[in-house]
Order: sequence, then C-alpha cells, then structure tokens
Amino acid sequence: MTIIDEKPEEEIQKILYQHGAVTIEEASSKELYRAVSYHIRETIGRQMSRTEKNSREGMTMVYMSMEYLPGSLMRKNIDYLDKGKSLQEALEKRGCNLRDLILEDRELGLGYSDIGYLSNGLMDTFASGSYNAIGYGLLYREGYFRQEIENFQQLEKPDSWWVRGKNWLYKGDRKYRVTTGGRVDISMGDKGLVFTPADTKELTLRYYDLPYLGYRNGFCNRLRLFDHETITRRIKPLDATAENRRERFKQEYLLVSGALQDVISTHLSNGRELESLNDHFVFLMMDTNLLLAIPEMMRILVDQYKLEWDDAWEITSDAFFYTPLVPLEDTLLTLEGKTFREWLPRLWMVLEEIHHRYLDRLKSTGKAEDGGVESSGILWDDQVRLYNIPGAGVYEGPPIGYPLAVSHRRWILSGNPPLRDLIEAYLGQDFVENPGVVKELLKKEEDREFLVRISEVKERNKELLCQELYRKEGIVLDSNTVFHGYLKDVSASNRQLLMLLWILDQYLMLKDNPNIDMIPRTIFIGGKAAANDFEGKDIIRLASRLAHVINRDRTIKEKLKLIFVHDLSLKKEEFVYPALDITHSLTTPTKGGLHLAGLTAMINGAVAIGSNEETNILLGGHTKDSSMELFGITAEEVERCYNTKEYNSQEYYYLNRDIRRAVDALLGKKDLIDEGEFRGIHDMLLKYNDNNFVLRDFKEYKKRIQTMEADYLTGDKWTAKMLYNIALISEFASDVVVARYAKKMQQTSK
Repeated sequence: MTIIDEKPEEEIQKILYQHGAVTIEEASSKELYRAVSYHIRETIGRQMSRTEKNSREGMTMVYMSMEYLPGSLMRKNIDYLDKGKSLQEALEKRGCNLRDLILEDRELGLGYSDIGYLSNGLMDTFASGSYNAIGYGLLYREGYFRQEIENFQQLEKPDSWWVRGKNWLYKGDRKYRVTTGGRVDISMGDKGLVFTPADTKELTLRYYDLPYLGYRNGFCNRLRLFDHETITRRIKPLDATAENRRERFKQEYLLVSGALQDVISTHLSNGRELESLNDHFVFLMMDTNLLLAIPEMMRILVDQYKLEWDDAWEITSDAFFYTPLVPLEDTLLTLEGKTFREWLPRLWMVLEEIHHRYLDRLKSTGKAEDGGVESSGILWDDQVRLYNIPGAGVYEGPPIGYPLAVSHRRWILSGNPPLRDLIEAYLGQDFVENPGVVKELLKKEEDREFLVRISEVKERNKELLCQELYRKEGIVLDSNTVFHGYLKDVSASNRQLLMLLWILDQYLMLKDNPNIDMIPRTIFIGGKAAANDFEGKDIIRLASRLAHVINRDRTIKEKLKLIFVHDLSLKKEEFVYPALDITHSLTTPTKGGLHLAGLTAMINGAVAIGSNEETNILLGGHTKDSSMELFGITAEEVERCYNTKEYNSQEYYYLNRDIRRAVDALLGKKDLIDEGEFRGIHDMLLKYNDNNFVLRDFKEYKKRIQTMEADYLTGDKWTAKMLYNIALISEFASDVVVARYAKKMQQTSK
C-alpha cells in the first residue's frame, strides 16, 4: 500500500508556521528536518493506529530484547512509505534538498552489539511480513557512549541522540509500577498463605512507542520502550563484571515486568478473560537473560490476579516459546542469589517454588539420577541459573537453525543501492518481499557479463567510501587497493590484535624492502571497547597509533593504509560493508557471539576469512569455493588447551621470526612507537600466555590472507566467490529466518 501526498510542501509549511513561524525558504536545516519528520509522523501514526485496531482479534507475537539498532530513521521511513520522490520534488520547488535533511538525522542509541542488529531485523520482518507483533525494550536516553579518539586513546562521551531521535517516538499515557526491595510478610488467609510486601520501593515506568513500518504495505508495528529516570538511562553491557551484572539485572527485570504488565493490561482492556491470554499472545523468547519473565508472569498472576498456582502455571507454561540466541558462558547467564533476594524478595520466593516443583518432578520421573539435580537445578550454590528455567515446563523450541539474521531491506535496499539495482535488474522486485529468490543468481556464476556487473558494483561502492572519507575526514584513499575490514566490538577475545600483528608484520616487511612486489591494501578496523575493558582500550590505542605511523610513511609508497573507524555506527557501516573485498571475523572459538558484521559484509559481496568459531563454520557451510576461508585453532583444541595448560605462547614467539619481530616492536625495538608503550599487550601475549591464541594462529592467518589476495587477481573466479556470499541473503535474511520460527510456532500452537 503506497501513501502519496498530493501537496506535501503545503503540509510541511503548516508545520513550520506552527513550530517556528518561518517559511520553508527561511527555515534552518534543523527546523526543516523537524517539520519533514513531523509530516512523515502523521502518515506513520495513521498506519500504526490502523494496524493496532486490525490486530486485536488475531494472535500477537511478543518479542523482548535489551537492544535494538534501527539506525537513522528518516531515510528508512521515507523509503518504506514510498515518499522519496514526492518529498524531493516538493523541497526542490523551494530550493531545498532532501539529502541534507537526512544527514541531520541521528541514530537512536538503543543498542550497541549484534543483538541489536538481530532484533532490528526481526522487527523489520514482523512489520514487512504483516505479522501482528509488538516489541519491548528500554529507552536508553544516553545510549551506550559516543567514542572519541584523543591522543590515540578511546574516550567515552555522552551520546546525545535524544535531541533529534525523539522526533520518531510517540509518548504513551500509561504508567506501570514495579515493586522492589523490602521484605515479604507471610500470613495465613482463607485460601492459604498470603504474601504481603513491606517496606518496599516503587519504581514508575513510562514508555514511548517507536513505530516499525512495513515495507510499503500499510502495516506498522510498535516497539514499546520503557523509561525509568535513572535505571534505564544508559546501556549496561552484558559482561561478567559484578557491578555491571547487578545493574543490568535491574534493567532486565524492569523490561520483563513492564512488558508483562502491558500485555495483560491490553488483553483485559479488550474485554477478554485472563484465562484466554494464550489465545491472543505468544512470547518469542530468544535472550536467555530475559527468562526472568517466567517467574514474573507467575508472580503477577498469583499475587495480583489471585490465580491458584496450577492455573497460573498452565497459562505461563503455554505462553512462552523459547529458543536461545547463542551459546554464552555460564557466568553471563547466571545471577547472584544475594542481589536477587535483596532487590526482588517476592520473586525469589516464586522462583524457589518453581525450582522445587521442578526438582520433585525430576526425582519422581527418575531423571534426577547421576547428578541430574545439580546440573538441572535453577537455584544452585546461591546462583540463579537462568538457562535451566525452560526445563521447568516452558516450551523450548526444537533446533530450527542458528538464529543468525540480517535485514536485507536495511543492508541491500537502503544500504547498497548499486547492488539493489543489479539484483532487481535480474530478479525484479520479487526479492524485496521474497529474499529466498536471490539464490537464483547462482545460476549465473559462469555468466561473464553478470560477473563483470558485480565487479562494477564493488568498484562503485569503494569509490563512494573513498568520497565519504574525504568529505568527512579529509582522508585520501585509492579505491584500486584491496579493502580489508573488521568491524566489531574491540576486545581481547575478538582478536583484533591478530589483525594488528599481521599489519605490523607487513609494515615492517615494507620498511625493510619498500620495492617489494605486493598488492596494495587498505585496512579498516572499527569498534568500541567497553569502558571497563582496559585490554580492549589498549588494542584501540595500538590501532590508532599504527594508523598514525603507517599512513604518514611515504617510504612504503602507498602500499599499506590503516583506517580506524571511530565511533562506529550504522551510517558508517552502510559505507564500509558494501566496499569491503575481504571481511575478517577472528573471534576465539568458544567465545563467540552472533558476528552479524561478517555476515553483513558477505551479503554485500565481501569474501571472508574467519576463525574456526561456530558462526563462521555455519556460514562456511553455506558457501563454496573458499568464499569463507576458515583457519586456526578449533573449539575442541581451545578447551583442551585450557584444561591441560599445554599451550605455551613463548614457543611460537621464539620459533617464528616474523612473530618475534612484530611482538618486539610493541616495546619500541623497531623505533616505530615509544619504548614500552604497549608493554601491557606484550605481556598479555607472552607473560600471561596469550589466552586467545593469537600467536598460535598468526602463521596460518598470514598464509591464508596471502592465498586470498592472490585469488583476488583471478578476476571472474574471485567475483564468483562474491556471488556465493551475496546469495547468503536467501538463507539468512530475517524474512527467511522468521518464516522458519513462525512455522514451528504454528506447529506447536495449542
């Protein structure tokens, strides 16, 4: 369904008179940006209202996530509403340019990691596929942080996205109360024990709705973002730091409690009985840390709505469809019992009851033998083991594929127009709503004309990136070099250090022999380190320092450039991903996550090199002809080395001259950096035995890159590899993944 305005300039002018008393010609870019966004909001509001009314009688999918990364919304909303042409023409009549207004847009700081990319893809598909759905998250007014580099070091500055980003939010009028702290007094009532909270603190949750438009289909779902004046102001990263885990636990609870209260309130306000909740709502749970929702549902039903335990459990156990995102360390999936009891004493009692009933059932069925109680218990050693909650009776979905998904509308339709145009030329508009058809392009892997056009798309995107870097940073790059890239949170386990040692090795080689015959390279590294991750911040300092040294060295004859992409964002990624020739994904096996950055670069035509980590292995299994080159230590070998202590990083240091030279340079022995400047990284590799096996994998990593760069010169053979990775859209587009989930959920519906 396409919305077309007859005279949008008149509507925009009315808004400008109302808010600024200026004409379109007189308005500043900020005033005009606000007026155009309000004009778009009117259409969005109509669609959102109509969608909600039409969805009341059907089943609604409820999705909760701690993070969402919708990016800049003006361009997306204009595109999804098909308003681009009419708005551009209207503004041109008054001497204005739509592109300038899009540059005014700020990205909403609602996430920072791959979980945010995944959640955005799912919400985009829910709306574009006309699924009745509502998302729940938190409103982080200060986001994560804005990264600045000063004296080569990362500085964390406040993210002021709220100033502009709130233009796209609709403020709700309801409030929800969340009770914390205090104690629980127990007494005997007519129907048994009565639990009465005392000396508690009440927290007030307000909310804003962020619309998620469907792609030109007149459909618009809501992402409801809960807002607390202090607890939700800033994103707390998911890590093992005790203080961060406590603060994130509070955020997680506010999210699930607010979401459940809102769903139940909506259900009852539609004139329905509480017992029919599961006929109208199903909760798709993918974040194990949000399984707090299960005991919280029980608490609400038993305490607030006075249901008997068994009746409440029947509703609860049928309400949730759980399938975990990715394997995570147990420390990231457990909560401190002490913190839980102090902050949520009544919920602790509910969880204890679920735990004991679950163990009783295990014992009665004989499943608790051979350590079953210890391994299956929800509460153990004063820890809440969230990953065991589903075993108590909530439906846990069977394997339906790794939950790895990206929005092809975000990254191809909006983010890579040259590739979009090429795909449309061969497949038509069908791939917009049915990305599975992209695999049809594989039939052209020997079509020389088509392969040439793919190469031209890559060349165009490299030129666009070079132009953008010159416009923004004044950096001059050669688009005819090989573009390497690794964009991901910077940490020791993500092994940007492996890439930096390779860069250092190549630079030292060029210093020794500037006339060596080699393929010129431009290398992009980007990402933030958590504020308390001092190893990650040291790695960023090394990347910035090396870029400073290498990019100013004229003796190497422009054969090597290093760009650190500071304050990485979706806007910047939309320029970098389509331009990469080779994408790197280097996380230590057993320490992985979703790695959507690698997948995003691959569907934009990058050939990949990756560690033997679970996500990379999965992607490698869906490609062919080395379009995903795997290398290095395996997960089994990592576990063995940790258990037996057999790995000795100093052996690799002394036996490999290239490694020794690069590592020594960290201490200033090659006069590239100050003496001892990176002693911490040097000690991490040698003194503390290189827990992420950087030195062990260096030789093979370097060799594989040499092989890939040689293949880069093969022309059509290399372009065919690019084609195989573009075809991953047909397997990992969020539309395809959601369709799998929907099918399984329908098969298990009551």
